[in-house]
Amino acid sequence: MKIRELIARNCDKTEKKGNGITIYRGKVSEPIETPEYFAYLDFLSDEPSRKIWHSDDYRMFLIEIDGEITIYEHVRLANYRIQSLELQEKYGEKKKKTLPELAEVFEFVSNAHKNDTRKSGTPYISHPMDVASILLKENASADLILAGLLHDIVEDTDIDIATVLRRYGQQVADYVDAVTEPEELRRAANGNKAENWKDRKEYTIRKIGRANSEVKLLSCADKLANIRDLISDIRIEGEGFWDKFNAPKEDQEWYYRSMLEAFATGPQNIKETRAYLDFKECVEKLF
Repeated sequence: MKIRELIARNCDKTEKKGNGITIYRGKVSEPIETPEYFAYLDFLSDEPSRKIWHSDDYRMFLIEIDGEITIYEHVRLANYRIQSLELQEKYGEKKKKTLPELAEVFEFVSNAHKNDTRKSGTPYISHPMDVASILLKENASADLILAGLLHDIVEDTDIDIATVLRRYGQQVADYVDAVTEPEELRRAANGNKAENWKDRKEYTIRKIGRANSEVKLLSCADKLANIRDLISDIRIEGEGFWDKFNAPKEDQEWYYRSMLEAFATGPQNIKETRAYLDFKECVEKLF
């Protein structure tokens, strides 16, 4: 069933809030099946008394408690994210249960990147740590934070997405896959990332522009961590540091500004997040 059909059949009360939230209330006589484009939040649900679904596409929460349903529809992404946190605080213990996995994931990622370094020469693991830290400060889901640690592992190591799926589940694997360049583009580089740099970046810009808010936030955290390091490295080493990259400064500016636009595109934009605002500030500072 589509959510609008469910509202039309079962909800007899509608309330519009000044903060851009519409609330529908009603009753159901039979169990609800998961509406189209919704996901069941089992970790927040306590069957049979309470069931909760959400939809990133519609920015909606559907809550059923003892046959009474309440549907929250959010105009603003910020309000949708705030309510998500409120529901987790009220009903769930997801982060308490899963965030301890960070230690295990950190060990796994650290070992996978053990021979890798950043362009500055620092151990590569510092970058996934930065990305995960940014996501933690955004109160992101545990799965998204784990994906922050894992986001480069398929592109830059011998670990494949099937291994990520087997170890950490479908959602984490989906997030990692969403920010990973496709294998055909990586193969086309023939080990020289400068060879098809523009093609790879154009692909990323298009894909992130169409992505949902969680994937946008993960990608933004990655780009924010990168540009912060870049600003610091140039301050220490000077403008010559640009020579270490696969594309010149003017192309890097095109890419960063294009990503800034991609993060701000569509109803699933992340313009109100701290990560986006910090990234925007860094882009203006650097270029």
